[in-house]
Amino acid sequence: MYFNQAICDVYIGTGAGKKLMEEIENAKRSVKIVSPYLSPFLVKKLIDLHFRGVEVQLITMDTIEDFYGDRQKNIHQLIIQDRIIDKEAETTRLKWINRKKWLYFFLIVFIFLLSIIAYSFQDRMILWGGIPLLLVWLLNRNYNSKIRNAKIYKYTYKQLFPFKVFTTPLSNSYSHPFIHGKLYLIDDAIAYLGSLNFTGNGTRNNYETRIRITDRKAVKELMGEFDALFHKENYLEKGLTEWGRELYWEVGN
Repeated sequence: MYFNQAICDVYIGTGAGKKLMEEIENAKRSVKIVSPYLSPFLVKKLIDLHFRGVEVQLITMDTIEDFYGDRQKNIHQLIIQDRIIDKEAETTRLKWINRKKWLYFFLIVFIFLLSIIAYSFQDRMILWGGIPLLLVWLLNRNYNSKIRNAKIYKYTYKQLFPFKVFTTPLSNSYSHPFIHGKLYLIDDAIAYLGSLNFTGNGTRNNYETRIRITDRKAVKELMGEFDALFHKENYLEKGLTEWGRELYWEVGN
């Protein structure tokens, strides 16, 4: 893509991200970002914008950082896990659990009675009467297996706001390019292009280059480019369920 005679402002140096962040934080309608790298505290700013009623869209790569330990995992908030209970499967599993309990009770009582009879008659042959116990034990194992493998929870995942996570292509693969570009669209009226990633170092510390565009024609073209990239079907992306399962435990049954 090539734009000719677009009017723009140029920012160079370590402070290149200051005005960008000011305009993102003051957005009224929408913020759209393409950045292969993210910092969690900046993701938190996008979350705050979302809850303020600003439309947020994000395109990134599968190299997202996050907080660990006791601190808040902001990336987790972009993906919401819902757990649905299959009531029919839950009822069936409860029946199996109750039957297993009765089998245990039967085993204990039968072994106790068989031991008393064998002791009273002093005849070990009576112990052969315990053969049915083997059948009960096998039946009990079968119930254990059914209970363990029963699936009563179904998990679904949804996005807090629309985002795409494209996968990093393998070194010997040309399925799609690494999304290395950085694009920021604010209120569909301001665009930023340059080297600056949406990270703490990028917005504050690194020596970066940046251009700021308010040219309507250029911004409109960049909005079209963002939408086209967001809906690229032939670029490999990390599915929402796959991403969610990496972030959340799917509690067993």
